[in-house]
Amino acid sequence: MIQFLFVLLVSLHSADLDHHFKNIEATFILKNSATQAITVHNPQRAKQQFPPCSTFKIPNTLIALETGIAPGPDFLIKYDPALKQEGRGPNGSWGKDHTLRSAYQNSVLWFYQEVARRAGIDAETRLVRQFHYGNMDTSGGVDKFWLGTSLKISADEQIAFLERLNTGKLGLSARTTAIAKDIMLAESGDGWKLYAKTGACREPNQPVALWYVGFVERAGATYYFALEMAAPEYEPLMHQRIPKTKAILAELKIITN
Repeated sequence: MIQFLFVLLVSLHSADLDHHFKNIEATFILKNSATQAITVHNPQRAKQQFPPCSTFKIPNTLIALETGIAPGPDFLIKYDPALKQEGRGPNGSWGKDHTLRSAYQNSVLWFYQEVARRAGIDAETRLVRQFHYGNMDTSGGVDKFWLGTSLKISADEQIAFLERLNTGKLGLSARTTAIAKDIMLAESGDGWKLYAKTGACREPNQPVALWYVGFVERAGATYYFALEMAAPEYEPLMHQRIPKTKAILAELKIITN
């Protein structure tokens, strides 16, 4: 009976989120760490696996720190003009030198591909499996397995991974976890902090997978969330990932706009 009432409550929450996703194939899932309550839009889609895209910069940041590839957030990689990244990224930010922190904040693909190559496929595979991250398949290539090739993860699994990260259950040093969380901090408000990462990519002949995943810490609870949307092209939904998520979190009184 208790289990039935819990499922019913989840369904009611689910219906309340429909207005955020009119004519959009999407899922959103939120877990309250204090009560274990789960709010979900489209629970069937929340179980489907999609490429993690740039949300994999979260585990790749952990890998860079834990292996020593990046000694800290100020670890710098010089930009190679042969990459021809000028004008790419937020405000054309990719075509220059980056630190681990700035590469995360600007979602710099070439930086994280270089980090993965320096770590090597053996270390990447070992730690992806240690993290129990999605389907744990790194066969798609050391610098692209998360970009619409082999690695896939569901919104449900994103939540589970983020909770293991934040509660120190990934088998990593406390230092790695603390630095990664500091890098992940996206914004804060009165009594809350939001840690997150966007992602966007596509498998061949498939819709674009658009992600925003993370967690909000506030007094008494941590709220883990994952948004995933499908789209025929990157725009215009690519720029709606963060606003949609924040609108839901504000509606649920987890953050203030």
